[in-house]
Amino acid sequence: MRVLLAVATVCAACSVGTSSPETAAPAITTLPETTVTTAPTTTTTTTTPPSPCPPAPYRFGSLPNRVDAVEMDLEEADPEPDEFTSIGGTHTRIWVDGDGLPAIALVRGSLPPREFPAERGEVDVAGTRGVAGPYPDGRWVVAWFNEPGDRCDLYSMVFYPPVAPTEVQQTIADVVRVAG
Repeated sequence: MRVLLAVATVCAACSVGTSSPETAAPAITTLPETTVTTAPTTTTTTTTPPSPCPPAPYRFGSLPNRVDAVEMDLEEADPEPDEFTSIGGTHTRIWVDGDGLPAIALVRGSLPPREFPAERGEVDVAGTRGVAGPYPDGRWVVAWFNEPGDRCDLYSMVFYPPVAPTEVQQTIADVVRVAG
C-alpha cells in the first residue's frame, strides 16, 4: 500500500508544474511477444488383421488349355501379388500357365477393389449370379457373392492375359460348388 501511495505522489508531482516545449515525451515500454508452441499429437491405432477365409468351395470342371491343373502357393507366385491377390484375410488359389506365370486366381474374401473400368456382363457361377468384364491391361475379372454376404462369402476370379472371353465363359460354365 505504501508503494502505491508513493507512486501516486510522484505521478501527481510530475503533473504539477510548468511544462515546456522541450519536455521529452514519456517513454513507452513494450513487452516482447510471447510464442506458444504445442507438440504435435499422434494417435496410433492397431487393428487385428481379419482372420483368413477358408478355401473357396468350388471345383473347376475344366481350365483353359494354357493353364496347368497344378495350383501354386501365393508366396511362390511371380510376378508379385497384385491388387486382387494381396488383400489381407483372403484365401487365394492360383493356377499357372506353362511358364509358371499366374493364369487364373480365385480369391475368397473380397470383391474387386475397384469398379469395373469397362463394360461388364452378367454370368452364372455355379447357380449364383455374378458379373464379368475385361480390364484395360488384358485381365478379365469375374465377381460374385453368396448369402449371407459376409466377407468370406465374396469371390473374385482373375484371368491373366493372354485370355479370350470364350475361355472365361467356358471356365465359369464348368464351375461346381462343393461342400465347404
